[in-house]
Amino acid sequence: MKAILAIDSYKGCLSSREVEKAAAMAFTKEDAVTCIPVSDGGEGFSSILTDILGGETRTIISHDPLGNAIEASYGIVCGGSVAVIDTATSSGLSLVPPERRNPLYETSYGTGELIADALTEGVDEVWIGLGGSATCDGGLGMLQALGYRFLTPAGIVDNPVMANIISVDDTHAHRGLRNVKISAFYDVDVPFCGRGGAALAFAPQKGAGPQMAQALDSWMDLVCGLYSRYSGLPIMNSPGAGAAGGIGGAMTAFLHARMYMGVERFLEKIGFEEYLSSGGDSPCIVVTGEGKSDFQTLTGKLPLGVLRFVRTHAHPSTVVILLSGRVDDPVEFYRAGFDEVVEVTPRDTPPEKITDPEAARRYIPLALEPVLRKYRFRSGLFNI
Repeated sequence: MKAILAIDSYKGCLSSREVEKAAAMAFTKEDAVTCIPVSDGGEGFSSILTDILGGETRTIISHDPLGNAIEASYGIVCGGSVAVIDTATSSGLSLVPPERRNPLYETSYGTGELIADALTEGVDEVWIGLGGSATCDGGLGMLQALGYRFLTPAGIVDNPVMANIISVDDTHAHRGLRNVKISAFYDVDVPFCGRGGAALAFAPQKGAGPQMAQALDSWMDLVCGLYSRYSGLPIMNSPGAGAAGGIGGAMTAFLHARMYMGVERFLEKIGFEEYLSSGGDSPCIVVTGEGKSDFQTLTGKLPLGVLRFVRTHAHPSTVVILLSGRVDDPVEFYRAGFDEVVEVTPRDTPPEKITDPEAARRYIPLALEPVLRKYRFRSGLFNI
């Protein structure tokens, strides 16, 4: 049996590589299993691409969402001409303890510091993954780190409240922005604000209650108008505008970023089509997944991107299995086109065990084995 494992990280539990290593245990020694660490722009985007493309890692002192100084890394690839950064490195949700999560006080400043450092290093391009952020600041912190200043009724202040911003001063913007090409890889394609946008859809999982989410959304609406006036572009529904708490919209308005669905572009850059075609005309099994699959998955996250890529480029009989820690409404994923939907974590698992790495390593192969058994005995179809 030929199989390709392209599974996203189980956030707060296992990396993409670790999940795939556990899933590979469900196969036999006779199976040809290829593990391909993947990312849709969230956690691991920079490290995985840097490793696959044979680049180097640069580490600097940056700031986390709460303003604490931390060591943060990004990749340098393509002979030093391209920097590979992800927002999760300095602005990630995993950097903030659950009891301290509050998007009113969390900033994307650290992401801007990484970009600024890459510009100072003289790169020609920046690839940035938008996903896994703790923030909902519309990218204001990132822009401040890049030299943009914001005028309020009290003048220019260091930490402006979104609702008070009147205009933008770009006279001190980093000079390196003039000549660099920026490509942003977003994991969800949602509006900057409004229903289904950055605040209402994602701020609750970042620590916001209903009232806070509504307030953030109203402020994001004001910022959206500011960004649109500055850039002359309709930021509200521009591609990836609401990704990473609105960083996507800020990158479109100020950094002239080219926006891509993260997983599709990522799979192209690592040559995923070549992995699919390596077995000739025979079909194979592709296993993808993530920590939790829900409505967000169907807005463009990694498993859906892998499914679409396989359906476009692989043998029509290729089986695509969704293997996720938790799956909300499996019927929706069958309708989306997955051949099998597998929930890894037993429903009676105590809350404290849901993100336990050792438990996940045990559950993953146990959940996958029965499904593989069904296909193993379909004589000849999968090169048995």
